[in-house]
Amino acid sequence: MPVYATPPAVADLLDYMDDPPIAAADAQEALDAAIDMQAAACVVEPYTQSLRYAALRRAEGLLTARSAPLGQVDMGAFGSMPLIRFDAKVEQLEADHRRGNFA
Repeated sequence: MPVYATPPAVADLLDYMDDPPIAAADAQEALDAAIDMQAAACVVEPYTQSLRYAALRRAEGLLTARSAPLGQVDMGAFGSMPLIRFDAKVEQLEADHRRGNFA
């Protein structure tokens, strides 16, 4: 049985990311975008713990990607590596809530 929750707040996101040096406004913007993306892909009523955790992961990914506008991360001696664009854990957490595809 799913445990019902509320969407995460900025304080939850910053706590999840271990209090990084990110402005609260930037964190709020990423969190709002993550929740909007989630609502576009999923049925979010009722909101569950798995959706909440997936929203935190989505927002963290958005904040991480903003420092790599070309989608590449410098790995030093290993060269440039592409940012991962697919989070399998988000897919797994949202699987039971995904909207169906319509032709």
